[in-house]
Amino acid sequence: MPVTLSPLSNDWQTERTSNRGWPQFLESVRIDGLRGWKDSLVEFRFPVVALAGENGAGKSTVLKAAAAAYGDGKKKPESKAFYPDDFFPNTPWEVVKGVTLTYQIRRGDSSDTIALRKPTSRWRGMPERFTRPVFFLDISRTQPINTTVGYGKLANQRNFSGDLNPFSEKDTALLSRIMNKAYTRSVMASMEGKQIGILSTGDGDYSNFHQGAGEDATADLVALLREAPKHSLVIIDEVEASLHPRAQKRLLRELFAIARDSRMQFILSTHSPYILEQLPAEARVHIQLERNGTRNLLYGVTSNLSLSLMDDEDHPDLTLYCEDDRAVQMVDALIAQERPELRRRVAIVEAGPASVIRTLGDLAGKDKLTSASMGVLDGDQGESDGCIRLPGDAAPERVVYPNMPEDQVEIVAGRLGVRTGDLLDAIDDALRIENHHAWTRRIAELLGSRMRQTRVWEDFVAVWALNLDPTERASFVDSIDAALPKH
Repeated sequence: MPVTLSPLSNDWQTERTSNRGWPQFLESVRIDGLRGWKDSLVEFRFPVVALAGENGAGKSTVLKAAAAAYGDGKKKPESKAFYPDDFFPNTPWEVVKGVTLTYQIRRGDSSDTIALRKPTSRWRGMPERFTRPVFFLDISRTQPINTTVGYGKLANQRNFSGDLNPFSEKDTALLSRIMNKAYTRSVMASMEGKQIGILSTGDGDYSNFHQGAGEDATADLVALLREAPKHSLVIIDEVEASLHPRAQKRLLRELFAIARDSRMQFILSTHSPYILEQLPAEARVHIQLERNGTRNLLYGVTSNLSLSLMDDEDHPDLTLYCEDDRAVQMVDALIAQERPELRRRVAIVEAGPASVIRTLGDLAGKDKLTSASMGVLDGDQGESDGCIRLPGDAAPERVVYPNMPEDQVEIVAGRLGVRTGDLLDAIDDALRIENHHAWTRRIAELLGSRMRQTRVWEDFVAVWALNLDPTERASFVDSIDAALPKH
C-alpha cells in the first residue's frame, strides 16, 4: 500500500460510519435496461474508486448513472445536480425507456434505497433524490482547445473582456505538486460561457492554447476541486488523461488527501495500470465485457490482470490466475519440478484475492474469457468451479515455513549462502508474527540488508516442491496439463 494511502485507509476503516467519517456516501448503483446493462450492481467500497475495462465496457455509463444519484435540494445554491436526461437523452437513433437506476445511499449511520425509473417517456423518482453536491469532469476536457466551438474566437480577440478568477495559493500549490512544476500564479478566465486556464511560471504567462494537454486537463481538475465543498461526490472520466506515469501517481496522492481531509468521494474511470496500482484492492473494479454483451464485475483485480484483460496481445496457451506473488512462485516451482516443458506454454499471473480467483475461474469454465484460463486458489480455500487448489490446507507461507524439516532448511541455507542456525533462528522469529504475509520479509531482514525477499521465497519453495509427496505434486501439475488446449 502506498504510504500516502495509509491515512485515508485508516480513517475509512475506523471512522466511516461515525460522526467524523463520511456523512454522505454512494454505496452502489444497480443499472437495468440501459446501454446493454441488465440488472447489474456496481459497488463503491472505498472513498476513491477506479473503474477499469476496455472501450465499450460501460465505464462511462456507470459514472453518468452515479452522477444522477443526487438532487440539488433547491435550498442550497452551491449544490450541483445532474439529471438522467443530461447523460441519456433520446436521440434520432435511440429511445431511452424501460430503464431503472437503483441507488444505495448512506447518510450518517442509515442506508436508504432510492430508484429512478423511466418506463416510457419521462423519468420518475426525481423528487425523492437526496441533496449532495456532485461534480463531473468528462473526457471532453482533453479535446484540443482550438477545436472546441467558440474558443477560436476568444483566442483571436486582442482585448479580453471576461472575468478573471485567480486560484488561491493553496490551489496553485496543488497544481504545482501534481505537475511537478513551479507555478507562480494560476487563473481561470471566463467569457461567453467558456473557460481558459492561464498559468504563470518564471518564464511568463501562458494560456491553455499554449499548454500541454496534461497541464490543461489538470488545471480544469483543480478548478473543479476548488469549487467542491466538503462531502461532495466528484466523478472523473479517464482520470489519467494526458498525464505521464509519475504525474498520475502524484494526482492520486492528492485525491487521497482531499478525500480524507474533506470527506469527499471520488469515482474514477481509467485505462492506466499506474492509477490502479496506487489503490487498495477494494477500490479497483474491472468491468469485463463478454462476447454476448453481458458484463461481469471483478473487484480487487491487480493492475496487471486488468491490463491483460484489456490488451490485444497474444497470450500463452493457458493463463493461471493466483492470489498473490507467493502463490505464483509456488505454482512455478511445482511445474518446474514436475513438468518443466510446460512452463513455456503457461503464464502465471497474480490476480487478486480469492473472490477474484473464483470469479475468473467461473468465467474461464464457461469459456467467457478471451483465452484459456484457470484459477489457482490457496490450499485454505474451498472448491470452486474452474479452479484448482495449491497443495496443503493453508496459505503458502503457512504450508512451507512451519513444516519444513531441518535437513531441508539446511539445503535452503546453502542456496542462500547463510548459516543453517541463522536461518532457523530467522524462521522462529518470523513465525511469532501473526500476519503470515510478513514472514518472508522478516526472514530476509534478519539474514542481512542485502537479502531479497523474492530470493528467500524462491529458494524455500524450490526445496519444498522438490520434497513434496510425488503423487500430490503430479496430481496438481496434471490438472494444469489437462486444461491446456490440445494442438
